[in-house]
Amino acid sequence: MELSGKKDRVVLCCLTTEVVKVVEPIRFYEATRTHIITHQSLEDLGPDRKCYEFLNEARSRIESECNTELIIDQTNILDYQDVLRTIIGIVAEEKARSDDFVDIFINVSSGSADYKVSAMLVAMQQPDVIAFTVKTKSRNIDLEKAFEAITFNGKSVGITSEIYDPVMVMTFGSEMPEDKLVDCLAVISELKEDDKSPSFGDIIDKLKEYGIWDYSPEASKTRTDDSQKERMYFRRNFIDPLVSKGWIIEDLNKRNKYLLTKKGEAVIKIYYKGRTDSRDEEH
Repeated sequence: MELSGKKDRVVLCCLTTEVVKVVEPIRFYEATRTHIITHQSLEDLGPDRKCYEFLNEARSRIESECNTELIIDQTNILDYQDVLRTIIGIVAEEKARSDDFVDIFINVSSGSADYKVSAMLVAMQQPDVIAFTVKTKSRNIDLEKAFEAITFNGKSVGITSEIYDPVMVMTFGSEMPEDKLVDCLAVISELKEDDKSPSFGDIIDKLKEYGIWDYSPEASKTRTDDSQKERMYFRRNFIDPLVSKGWIIEDLNKRNKYLLTKKGEAVIKIYYKGRTDSRDEEH
């Protein structure tokens, strides 16, 4: 946190072709730092690589007109899960950098469709992230000429001539997933071998090894041993919530064995922050 008590202001945006919709909000919010999310590499773009000309124009205007630190974050902006993970990572990084003493504004008026969906989801899951839009006041091109550019063989069809099959957009609820549940998913994925699901005991041992397990059975006069108490706690606090969210399903062929679903795999990809254990700290 700044000693002056003045909050940082961070603007997140995605740039494809709309330079003004990216630059002007940065000036309006007087952003301390600006993150522009853009294409991962020229190779990924193919014929769309001219989009980098728009990035260069935006960078030039920001550097000359806005007093902000500019960070370019490259990811696959055409992949919903990749761009969602990128946005979540940027928000977490900015909050950690300022001990949560920061205003974060996220632009949902520019960028790819996958970015816009991801940006709105992050704003829903994290109420302290403010989503904003900007409306077009005037255009650089005559509308009649614009319509001519998206007309083919006399038909108004837009700029797209062919599409892939629709792909369902996975949603993950209006709240950020609990870290411990995401960590547990990652452990299940790590222990999975040849499509065989790990036992409760294997998962619990690994959670302990990674410092994620925080349950200690209380001494009692019951005949239930500590390992059984741990398995009961594990089911209530990990397995049952994961099943209810649709992130794992029971292996019908084996008792107390569970398999990751496609949604569970997506949760790991997007929300898993990695781990730090004693072995990591040594290197």
